[in-house]
Amino acid sequence: MKNGCKITFEGLNVNRVLSLLCKQGIPLGEITRRGKICALEVPSTRYKQTIAILRERCYNIIGIEFFGIPKFAKFVKKHCVLPVICALLALTLVISSRICLKIEVSGDYDRQTVCDALAASGVTVGTDLHKIDMSALQNRLANELGSMYAVIKRSGSVLYVNAVAKKDISPPIDMSSRRDIVASRAGVVTKLVCEQGSALVKIGDSVNVGDVLIRGCRTFNDGTSEDVYALGRVTLRISASGFAFFDGTKELTVETGRQFKAVGVMLFGRQYVADCPFETYTVDASVTRLFPLNLAVCVNVYRETALQKVPATLDECLEELKQTALSDAMSHCDFAVTETVYETTDRGVCATLYGEVAVN
Repeated sequence: MKNGCKITFEGLNVNRVLSLLCKQGIPLGEITRRGKICALEVPSTRYKQTIAILRERCYNIIGIEFFGIPKFAKFVKKHCVLPVICALLALTLVISSRICLKIEVSGDYDRQTVCDALAASGVTVGTDLHKIDMSALQNRLANELGSMYAVIKRSGSVLYVNAVAKKDISPPIDMSSRRDIVASRAGVVTKLVCEQGSALVKIGDSVNVGDVLIRGCRTFNDGTSEDVYALGRVTLRISASGFAFFDGTKELTVETGRQFKAVGVMLFGRQYVADCPFETYTVDASVTRLFPLNLAVCVNVYRETALQKVPATLDECLEELKQTALSDAMSHCDFAVTETVYETTDRGVCATLYGEVAVN
């Protein structure tokens, strides 16, 4: 019997009740006996009648187990919400495979610039990918950005965009003209290579912006000279400084006691939750995921903070002052830093950044 119900019962005179079930026209499948315990299989449409007869004869029903199609039907009836969840999950997968959920950007342009150009072409997160003509979109994006070319590929619900900017071509050099190599930055000469022209500086010299480093002039042994296009390379050690003033106090971040709790959801990696009303705060975030749906409940507890000044010694503030001085120096620095030097006085901390620049 492939589909039916297995009933296990206990009692005496099992043969008599089996004969009674046969007389009632109930088909019996596999029968297993062990002492006073008997298990028999009957069609699922007759299991209620079978149980009624057994109980009427005072038999103890130990177990009822469905198998085959009736077992599946009973499971679906008991878990009626499961098909709905499966249907919703399948619908979510179908929709998410058509909708753009993420845009990955690489190449010579920043993400915001590329996303703005795509938006101008009608493509954003949430766009139906099946309606996009990739070749036409690539041409529109390249024109919008003014780039050399743009390549757009799709993988699932993600768009991968790579845009390459046009390369500037330097104008040809007139080697017959006169040119001097002039210092573009103030610094100290650390390396000097003069290929054509006359060097006016040596290693260790300090120079200012506009000083001629290699003059475009060639002098011959007879004392005559001619103008040339100066060629060479001068390396300068340059610096940028920043200062942090010490006023005898330091700032501590303390909690004010006010807090704000926000509950939201997270769908496809994006969080939908109320904004924090505080300007400065700390946050305790927790996420509870609901399976099998792609849904997460997020709870953020924001605690307001404020800065409070307290008396402090220079040693207690030294690291913070160094960081402040370094940040100030970095704001004036437009070169690769090779060395950082700190100088501490009673007034505060001075940070000096050193690097090198080549003048050709």
